[in-house]
Amino acid sequence: MIVHMRIESAHLAGNLLGDPSERDLFICLPPGYNESDRRYPTAYLLHMFSQTAAGVVSPSTDGHQWRPPLEDILEPVFGRMGVPPMVVVVPDGWSKWGCSQWVDSPVTGRFEQYLLNDIVPTVDATYRTIPQPRSRGVFGFSSGGSGAWHLASRNPDVFGAMAMLSGDSYLDMTHRQVPYKFLDSIWPEPPNGPVEGNFWSELTYTLAACYSPNPDRPPFYVDLPVAHPGGALIQDVWDRWLSFDPVINIHDRLDNLRQLSGILLDVGNEDDFNFQWGHRLLSHRLQEAGIAHIAREYNGDHGGRHRERYQLALQWLSGVLDHG
Repeated sequence: MIVHMRIESAHLAGNLLGDPSERDLFICLPPGYNESDRRYPTAYLLHMFSQTAAGVVSPSTDGHQWRPPLEDILEPVFGRMGVPPMVVVVPDGWSKWGCSQWVDSPVTGRFEQYLLNDIVPTVDATYRTIPQPRSRGVFGFSSGGSGAWHLASRNPDVFGAMAMLSGDSYLDMTHRQVPYKFLDSIWPEPPNGPVEGNFWSELTYTLAACYSPNPDRPPFYVDLPVAHPGGALIQDVWDRWLSFDPVINIHDRLDNLRQLSGILLDVGNEDDFNFQWGHRLLSHRLQEAGIAHIAREYNGDHGGRHRERYQLALQWLSGVLDHG
């Protein structure tokens, strides 16, 4: 059973994009929930770039590709896969430029605070969860994967385990090209905000809104990391982007990471954005620090098997979370 709520948040109000501060929240209750009085661990699913929570739960179809609803993904997990029941929570991290990356920003909104102070307390107060970090995990794919890393590695007192699935990482290799691809796509015109239908422009401005916001620079309120027309990398802006890179910020979060009961890194070995290299480097640094984790690679690209990876992440989370 999937329950739909709407949550108004002061943490999202006043964002400079003018995005709504009231958001969808979906709570997927496990089989037998209404017939018992037991409490359940909770897994928070963070969606990808350009998605919404509603789109994850009930995907639209364009007539060419059928996308299964979330209930069709979860049913086998708690059915034939035999995973013990959990509550699965799907919050909304959409922004008009693509995604919040699940971080705090004056431009998109304070999504980290939204999750920590609005969503988690609401879920725990409304449903029979086990309201302890050891029974609360977070997972996501792509932008949702980097969001899972960000939230758990900063807040082990809230999330006790994380599964980072094909998450944005090793930005010096994987993301440095993004603003250049955007500039190429509009050349020789200077950048003047996101261009509708232009993936590289939307991605550039989304990342800048999250990683290098500048409220004093209207109308787009961001600092871009590449100068136009010369193309020089603006190092101080790029360093702000890098501060959100797991392979960089791991060094400041080792004590937090040691508190987690489980860390899963999962990525395709032919990722379109080469995120496998970020996962490999991150795993290497976790190993150097003596932090237990699981690093998996599978035959696949970026996103083609993400529904299967959700299922396997839930199976893994169930094994590391405390069921009470």
